[in-house]
Amino acid sequence: MKPILFLTVTGVVLSLTSCIETTSSGSSATPTGLSNSSAPRQKLNKHDIALRFLTAFIRLDKNMALQYASPLAVSKLDWNRQHSGNIPYYDDKMILYFNGGWARVYFQEVNGSYIVSDLEVHHR
Repeated sequence: MKPILFLTVTGVVLSLTSCIETTSSGSSATPTGLSNSSAPRQKLNKHDIALRFLTAFIRLDKNMALQYASPLAVSKLDWNRQHSGNIPYYDDKMILYFNGGWARVYFQEVNGSYIVSDLEVHHR
């Protein structure tokens, strides 16, 4: 790792280094060594993962959702239906509410963080 910044604070020199190593081609290695393509890049708790997944669903951004959920979970929601002012929301009882139904959210731990592994979808 190469030092990227030096700071002097009251006479003490601090050296901050990058925690992402580069390969010979210059591309970044996967942070924290996660190999699962749907695994989050940071160590996040279930609530944070659910909110990021919800944000992706509100935006109807399937690619963003796949950063926080398994392809199985993503495939269970309609990513083509506009929310028409009925903004989906998530409560801390692991339920995702959306226009036309609700879904129980299931998580899987991956390297100290989580992904949305599955959804049990119920339509009204």
